[in-house]
Amino acid sequence: MKAIKVLLGAAVVLSLTACGSKSSKYEYPFQNPNLKIEKRVDNLLSLLSPEEKVGLMMNGSISIDSLGIPAYNWWSEACHGICMNGATVFPQAIALAATFDDAQQYEIYTVVSDEARAHWNTSDHNQFGKTRATGGAWHQGLSFWCPNINIFRDPRWGRGQETSGEDPYLTGVMGSALVRGMQGNNPKYYKTHACAKHYAVHSGLEAARHRFNVSVPMRDLWETYLPAFKMLVTEAGVQEVMCAYNRYEGEPCCGSDRLLTDILRNKWGYKALVVSDCGAIGNFYNRGQHETHANAVEASVDAVLSGTDIECGTSYNALVQAMQEGKINEADLDVSLRRILRSRFELGMHDPAEMDPWKDLGAADISSPAHTALAHKAADEAMVLLKNEGGILPLKKEGLTIAVVGPNADNVSMQYGNYNGTPIRENQISILQAIKDKAPNATIIYDRACELADDYLTVNHLGDLNGGKGLYAEYFNNAGMSGAPVAKAYYNDVNLRTMGDYRFAEGVEMNNFSARMTGIYVADFTGDLNYRVRGNDTWKLMVNGRVLDEQKAPVQSRGFGRGQQPQAPSFKVVKGKAYLIQLEYAKGETGSAYLSFELSQRKPAEFASVAEKVKDADVIIMVSGISARLEGEEMRVNYEGFSGGDRTKIELPNVQLRLLEAMYNTGKPVVMVNCSGSAIGFGAVENQYQALLQAWYGGQAGGLAVADVLFGDYNPAGRLPVTFYKSTDQLPDVEDYNMDHGFTYRYFKGEPLYAFGYGLSYTSFAYGDATLSKSSIKAGGKVDITVPVTNTGDRDGDEVVQIYIKALDNPSAPIKTLKGFKRVNIPAGQTAQVKITLEPKAFEYYDEKIDELSAMPGRYQILYGSSSLDKDLKAIDFTVR
Repeated sequence: MKAIKVLLGAAVVLSLTACGSKSSKYEYPFQNPNLKIEKRVDNLLSLLSPEEKVGLMMNGSISIDSLGIPAYNWWSEACHGICMNGATVFPQAIALAATFDDAQQYEIYTVVSDEARAHWNTSDHNQFGKTRATGGAWHQGLSFWCPNINIFRDPRWGRGQETSGEDPYLTGVMGSALVRGMQGNNPKYYKTHACAKHYAVHSGLEAARHRFNVSVPMRDLWETYLPAFKMLVTEAGVQEVMCAYNRYEGEPCCGSDRLLTDILRNKWGYKALVVSDCGAIGNFYNRGQHETHANAVEASVDAVLSGTDIECGTSYNALVQAMQEGKINEADLDVSLRRILRSRFELGMHDPAEMDPWKDLGAADISSPAHTALAHKAADEAMVLLKNEGGILPLKKEGLTIAVVGPNADNVSMQYGNYNGTPIRENQISILQAIKDKAPNATIIYDRACELADDYLTVNHLGDLNGGKGLYAEYFNNAGMSGAPVAKAYYNDVNLRTMGDYRFAEGVEMNNFSARMTGIYVADFTGDLNYRVRGNDTWKLMVNGRVLDEQKAPVQSRGFGRGQQPQAPSFKVVKGKAYLIQLEYAKGETGSAYLSFELSQRKPAEFASVAEKVKDADVIIMVSGISARLEGEEMRVNYEGFSGGDRTKIELPNVQLRLLEAMYNTGKPVVMVNCSGSAIGFGAVENQYQALLQAWYGGQAGGLAVADVLFGDYNPAGRLPVTFYKSTDQLPDVEDYNMDHGFTYRYFKGEPLYAFGYGLSYTSFAYGDATLSKSSIKAGGKVDITVPVTNTGDRDGDEVVQIYIKALDNPSAPIKTLKGFKRVNIPAGQTAQVKITLEPKAFEYYDEKIDELSAMPGRYQILYGSSSLDKDLKAIDFTVR
């Protein structure tokens, strides 16, 4: 069959050559970049066997060596920078949303796509001989599975940090800017692909996502869960949409006729790719998950016929059997293959390198000085000052004794959030170090005091090995630790992985390598020395030559040891005695590798000594919060208040509440710097701190930005993209997806601690009376609002002007909803005339007659001001005819 197709392809080439076509130098027409893409797709499709077509429909797409087509993996991530070692790490997505700066968002993701193309240009993509088992290299492609535009419905959801918050409009605007920055504006090629995920009605629970069914009123579907997706599809032109794990109306989202066919393809006219979330097709039939289908054959057939083109996983291998049994036709696969092949051509991955508009981007364009500066600017803009009692901030840089306490103060990796790269070493700066650098003439007292979520203080002893040099590692490019080592290194912290071009060390292969790590530890205490080893291949831990623990066979994991557990195994040590620690690790031929190793002592957390230590400080900076090792995607976490990546309560962990109380009781002023990807409920302790700075996960420059704000080198202007509730008690049932039960500022009728859109400045602003370009409009029209804003303080500063719409004749509508915003810089004493256009969609609500959104005639209020709070807003009555 295939031989006939190849001969036919060759005949086409000969025919074109005889007619004097420019394709004479190409073996097959699909290789000719001068042909229209449709013709190239037709030709390549004609050359593929059914088995090869199936092999191209999974994220790890196989190579087709006879046609010169290398393997390709569709799975890469760039939530806030590409996931690779040495990339620029921008603030986490929720922090970027707090900037309310869509122009900067576009600039950031233009930089991210620059780094993606630079990485592509410096990587080897000629991966032939790749089968369904191996596919292409992970995290080395041009298709990036971001943005996450799910609505952050409930602050307990662990993945909300990846989103742009709880508002559909803000999410759509920031997501659209990301898409445009990632995909570029070249007339011939997409720079990269962006991917709108997770479609749809998806926002937790992490532990139930593979079996959870969601049914919501149509009003919620259209007014809350779909608007951002619609904006990215119909306006931003996103080229990939990822269907979610959960079921919607009883059907898995990757097999949902309503979501994928009726809405996405038919109503919105989407022509590009749909990819599944990873393992989502397996959820259709796996026991204990959705169990809506009997097996992989039925699940894969349903997914493909519903429009899921690419599976992240391997269930689609069953499509070969499905064709043999007559349950699906090759022509059905061709519908998806046309979209897949078109995408590959539009990315230029099969065209000569000299035609690549970004061919000159290289290693120097990754983490360049300009990119580093932009990451710093973005982190500054993301800082949200929530309280500043008595103007305690900004602090003086000299003459103060400053105590810095708390588990996040010296935690560099916390700042990177999740789905992150790792910045170059000189850009790895903790909040503590940034404070020291910012105020070199101040006296700094530091104490970590406790861990994030349990009643212990963990003392890391890896750095004490080998006389303070750390754990000594020797690497071998074979699995048996034979011959001379190819690399050597000392480690104070072992958290290693291969992903994209991550390697354990320079010169070490990605697969088929081994490591011997050794160290002499002279105990400085008597008691239990805790250890933890995580790795997905074989390893063995020995103490004084005795095997203490081992893993004899590879294990499968997506998480690189994600999450923290309160318990760890241990062995006894005696003060003054020496112990030989040896860890051996061997990596096989396939898959990614990871290895983490911890060696630590756990002491009960007590705060009397901390209070004594800081008693002479002029001010206490407590760096509190959580981290992406406690909240995130489907994690192994079971501390009190946390469950599987989600939270069960939004207050600070109890141990940090105890620390805060101890610091408050010193009588010294307390400045809280909170690091989290979600809202924290400070209601019960709001009187125990004089200032609160929400610092999120600020990326590589997060520490610098905190110091900039604390010491007044940057005037904060970030705004909350989520509601900070007072306590968990104000939240509805976390499994309830009905918005009008009290979720988000659009439906919450209580009093928040800090409202959506809220944030303070070191200056002050006054809003004058706004004017409208029209007193009323016809349904489907638009109107301009011009707001005079005066900086009435003595410092230049940014202000975020926000426009909300309140429908007066629509009792089912939200209380109010954001429909416009603009971040503007206003010099001290000056007035800016801020013009914002309200598009027709600003007045759209669900219309059950057409089962869609439509502009609704009626009476409205246009609200404008500095936050969503009624006291911060002025109103103009308006009519849509």
